[in-house]
Amino acid sequence: MSSLSEKFDLAYQDLFRAPDRDGAVVSVRVHRKVKSALEELARREGLSGVSELVRYLIAGYLLGKYGIERPRERAIVEPIVLTVNVQRGPQRAADSVDVDIAQEEIEAAVRDIEDYIKKVRAGLVPRNVEVVSRLSKRLARAMGLARRLGLEDKYIELAKLKARLAMME
Repeated sequence: MSSLSEKFDLAYQDLFRAPDRDGAVVSVRVHRKVKSALEELARREGLSGVSELVRYLIAGYLLGKYGIERPRERAIVEPIVLTVNVQRGPQRAADSVDVDIAQEEIEAAVRDIEDYIKKVRAGLVPRNVEVVSRLSKRLARAMGLARRLGLEDKYIELAKLKARLAMME
């Protein structure tokens, strides 16, 4: 801001408004021809009268002479709405599996893995990386089936078995 606007506490909005009660009257005597020319100019500009035209002329002079800054307009940006459509792909063969058959497969995997872990801990069977790898793959398939079918309790049980099986490697 310039020194004039700081000295008189002038704001951009003050330059163009005329408060009803606390505004000041500035009186200037001009020739009748000048007054009629100002009235015509105000009418052409779409202003309410000579007073408003004079305010605009004074404001324009002060803005140009003293460089009073125009406030930057604040743009209100509409929020961005993001719509996400989730579509399932084509049904795979595993999705069409009967629930009873899938549960039997999950139970069989649980039994086989628990049986192997018990035998290794008892010392009846030595640890074999290949057997653990095969059982891990079977366990992963069973976990996928349980998750797809919404069997949360079985999925948690399989996750615990996975941790126990991982310790065997």
